[in-house]
Amino acid sequence: MLETPGSDDSWSDPRAFADGLLALLGPEAQRATPGLPESVREMLTSVGQRELDGFLERLQSTGEDWGYHPSHAVARALSHIVMRAMLEKGSAIEQPDALAGAKGRPVIFVGNHLSFADANAFEFLLSDAGYSELAERLVVVAGPKVFTTPLRRVASLGFGTIKTPQSSSIASGEAVMSPRDVARTASRTLREAREQVEAGAALLVFIEGTRSRSGSMQRALAGVARYLDRAEALVLPFGQTGTERLTPIGSTEHFQHARVIARIGTPVAAADLVDLCNHKRALIMDTLGCLIADCLPAESRGVYSGSDPRLGAARELAARLSHPGGSETNGRR
Repeated sequence: MLETPGSDDSWSDPRAFADGLLALLGPEAQRATPGLPESVREMLTSVGQRELDGFLERLQSTGEDWGYHPSHAVARALSHIVMRAMLEKGSAIEQPDALAGAKGRPVIFVGNHLSFADANAFEFLLSDAGYSELAERLVVVAGPKVFTTPLRRVASLGFGTIKTPQSSSIASGEAVMSPRDVARTASRTLREAREQVEAGAALLVFIEGTRSRSGSMQRALAGVARYLDRAEALVLPFGQTGTERLTPIGSTEHFQHARVIARIGTPVAAADLVDLCNHKRALIMDTLGCLIADCLPAESRGVYSGSDPRLGAARELAARLSHPGGSETNGRR
């Protein structure tokens, strides 16, 4: 069952590895998608033994250290096969016009968080919609839990990742660290994230810090604003729905069929947003939270639904950014 990837020589056989991976995906993935098992087996057989062995080695070691972990072509191909099979008709990127302005420049995507497969679904939808240039540059900021199970590690290798500690206020289990250790390690991973953005990466940050268990948005973490400091990048908010059904939260995280929509919101230059919010981190993140919520149906907006009086300033700034001609800073830097 792929309990310790790469430690057993039997997993160097492509068909055995495919069978183990399919078991991890769950019964519906195999039963309701008859062509999926053979597609996975054919893909793994076609890559060649050397590349498969390299993938197994990465699968065993990825996430051991903090910081940047590059993607692997085998994992990305597997992710695309699974997403193509499990995403229902109508899954799409909506309002993609802003993506055209992101071509060839540093980008920071900020979105809501519903599933460990959020980034895989988003990366696939970008690629499938013709934005492969962006999809191939994707680097996802990920907490320790992303690397805790074989299936999650396979998923994490479908794009670059930066392993970063979770805030002590939301971490649990093995992810718990002392505040001092969190601060020290987060400083290192933040530096690596900035280097990736400066090198042209499309960074992806889930602003709530942890998956929502209700399907609606939680308040953004103020500390996430540090990824925008001194960043000469275009910030692209997006709201995604359906991934909470793709991999439901529970004791087993098997894949289910789901319609997934990722709607792109108002672009804004990172430096302009920071200046507009007077460098107040909570205000920066709440403004982005409102921009993300604008991309979601009403029932998914949660704390950013408009009822919290503490978020009045953020809602006002988000409205100014979203209104055509309403702000001089609307992503034109």
